[in-house]
Amino acid sequence: MFCLLLWACLSYLLNRRLVVGLFALHQAVYTFFGIVTTGYLAPLVPARFPQLADYVNIVLYCAINFTSILFCRALFKPYDPPRQMMRGLNLLLLTFPILLAAIALGYDSPAVIANSAIIKITWFFFIAIAFSLRAESTPSRRLLQVFFVAVLLNNLAFWLAGRSVLFASIVNLPAIQLLIVDGLVIGGLFAMILHTRARLAIREAHQSALDLILVQKKLELEQELKKQAELQAQTDYLTGLFNRRHFVESAERELERAIRCRRPLTLLMIDVDHFKVINDTWGHAVGDVVLQNVSNLIRDALRTIDILGRTGGEEFAAVIVESEGRDACEIAQRVCTVVAGASIVPPGAGKIQVTVSVGLSSLKGREMAFTKLMGEADHAMYKAKFAGRNRLAVHE
Repeated sequence: MFCLLLWACLSYLLNRRLVVGLFALHQAVYTFFGIVTTGYLAPLVPARFPQLADYVNIVLYCAINFTSILFCRALFKPYDPPRQMMRGLNLLLLTFPILLAAIALGYDSPAVIANSAIIKITWFFFIAIAFSLRAESTPSRRLLQVFFVAVLLNNLAFWLAGRSVLFASIVNLPAIQLLIVDGLVIGGLFAMILHTRARLAIREAHQSALDLILVQKKLELEQELKKQAELQAQTDYLTGLFNRRHFVESAERELERAIRCRRPLTLLMIDVDHFKVINDTWGHAVGDVVLQNVSNLIRDALRTIDILGRTGGEEFAAVIVESEGRDACEIAQRVCTVVAGASIVPPGAGKIQVTVSVGLSSLKGREMAFTKLMGEADHAMYKAKFAGRNRLAVHE
């Protein structure tokens, strides 16, 4: 019994399941009752209270049935027993304080007799509940019914044998029933039931953990796919820059901020010179490589805070944030210089020198739509082309 008590206590500390805690309480009462019944408590009783051991023995005897009801009530709960049957168990629980009151008033013998009768009623009631269960759990309803029937038959055998004078004179049947059969054998069977249920709970917990991990992985994958889809919707497939739509949206937000906060802002329109000649001479594959290289060169010439996008076939646009006048012109001129100074060597082609024409338009404190600012920069870009290309033109 002590080993069962240790197992129950450790199991409860590990999983904090109520039914295991109640089983530990039940085994603790049984173990203490065995210690008292076998006389190990008597030497420890103070001489002033010679009847203390007997009182403790009677109280523990009554507590055994009380803790059995508490435990079995929790054991039956997952099987969805009828509510009326569970209320019957609650009524049986109320007999314990009544028995304690009787013991306190000195009615020890009537309390013991009444508790013996209540134990018999309780086990018959357990059988009735076992056969009225409406849901499956672990172990199965059938196995639970067989178990309770076996326990009742065992108790019936001892109850009937106890009525025989011959058996009563040979052995102490109540002690054998309570300590060995009920305390050890039945307690061990209860422990096996709880162990089976605990293993199922562990498997379910592991499965739940795996399901949660799978859900998290799926969510992370969906979020990653969503990010990739959003990035693809915002990015030009060839150059990796903002596409026209996302560039215009970003530029409009920056323009609104500049107007609201009265901050400087400049827009550059950039066009690759003679790009049609490159396509006609070397083919579109080489033209794509040229565009990729030019986009990287422009990105390197700009600042990290500036906004760059591809707005057409060989056309790019850049918002120069917080800059106008000479500073913006220096950035635009740097774009022309960096692109003109680079040599592009596509696979299967010779060295290609590329230049760009840049048109510049600044906000200059005006309140205007982005389309108008873009039109001004675009007009300036065409002025740069007509003036000989590979240069910057500023809208006045």
